[in-house]
Amino acid sequence: MHERSNYCVIEGISKLKKNRIVGYSLLLFFFLILLTGSVSAESKTINTEISASSTSGDGYQINNYVVQITFIRESRAIIDLYELKESGDSIKLDFTTFSDQVATYKVGEGTIVVKEVNTTTSKTLVEIIVTDITVEYQKYIDGGVDRAIYIGEPSLELSKEVDKTSANIGDTIRVTIKAINSGSGTAQRISIDPGFTPGFTFKSTIYSTYPTELPVGTSYTQMYIYEVEAAKGGTFTLSPAIATYSSSVFEDDYTAPSTRPTVTVAEEAIETSNLSFTISQDKTELKRNEKITFTINVENLKDVPASMIKITPIIPNNLTYHSGSEDIDMINEKPIIQKSIFGSRYEGEYKFTFKADKVGANILTVKLTYNNGVEDISQEVTSDMFYVERGKYDFMAEYPIYVYITPVIIIIAIAGWLHWRRSQFRM
Repeated sequence: MHERSNYCVIEGISKLKKNRIVGYSLLLFFFLILLTGSVSAESKTINTEISASSTSGDGYQINNYVVQITFIRESRAIIDLYELKESGDSIKLDFTTFSDQVATYKVGEGTIVVKEVNTTTSKTLVEIIVTDITVEYQKYIDGGVDRAIYIGEPSLELSKEVDKTSANIGDTIRVTIKAINSGSGTAQRISIDPGFTPGFTFKSTIYSTYPTELPVGTSYTQMYIYEVEAAKGGTFTLSPAIATYSSSVFEDDYTAPSTRPTVTVAEEAIETSNLSFTISQDKTELKRNEKITFTINVENLKDVPASMIKITPIIPNNLTYHSGSEDIDMINEKPIIQKSIFGSRYEGEYKFTFKADKVGANILTVKLTYNNGVEDISQEVTSDMFYVERGKYDFMAEYPIYVYITPVIIIIAIAGWLHWRRSQFRM
């Protein structure tokens, strides 16, 4: 009986120790939870001086919140916190607690604490403590909340462009990727996957040092340029480029695909015509009213005919067309050569003769257009510089006409008077 009593006492003491251990463990567990929570809270301190003129102050924007200072009298200021809305409006927030010139605001899952450190007649030194809020945009706002701009979500639009939509196997195609931010906030941490397309062999990267941040804009920014080689025939819709980016104030990640241009690659290389085009002239110096002749030489370097040929001189203002080859047609009072076809290895020569009307230096430009069997081609050649000098009798034009007419009139008058006097003596 005595032994059983001792056993019960010992067992009771053992249970008491176990309960204490469990209690201490629970207390330690809750303490660790509190400690972990306090450690995990992200905090950032911002010290800034906010100035003012008369009764209106400036502000400091943190994401879409603005700390506003309003001066009410000498060395006295009121601190307010405003939240910016996408509509352009702002809402004044109520503080959660206020004591000793320290205002605490509950903002979403975090807090903003604004502490007035010192106020003078022209500025206030404040300490802003942001907790559990990722500060990705902060800026001093000259003019306060009325000048603040809402920072919203970005929206990238990607454009993928090619320098040609028709090609042959083996041709090089340049691909350009551009982006514009049409949203209401800055796009950050941008990365571009160019999106290579099967059927084309990658050749080289021309430009890849694109900006990783794009503000809201009205024009496209060049992001990526690369070249590929057409490896097989067919019609291909290029794979889209993909942009991955994030917001400056929101935690979301975004993606945006590009447009998808189409490229047609011929099954076999297409042979085309190729016209060689030169110009020469019979002189480089001439006098006014003299003539100058230009000779146009055209040669088809390939066995494929060229079609819809047009040769058009662009006549300078000191020349007037005079004559030329019999192939020349006058259309709208301008000399033009039009041919339906130049056969394989064709060679031709055409002459244009012009009269010099005005003194000065100039050149003649001649434009050639034709179809090479696949597409329309346009090219230009220019002559050597030619110089027009004054003509033999141009000096006479320097004086008024009466200078020449007056002596003639006087001579005629004298001759008439002499004739009259002679008639009187005969009588």
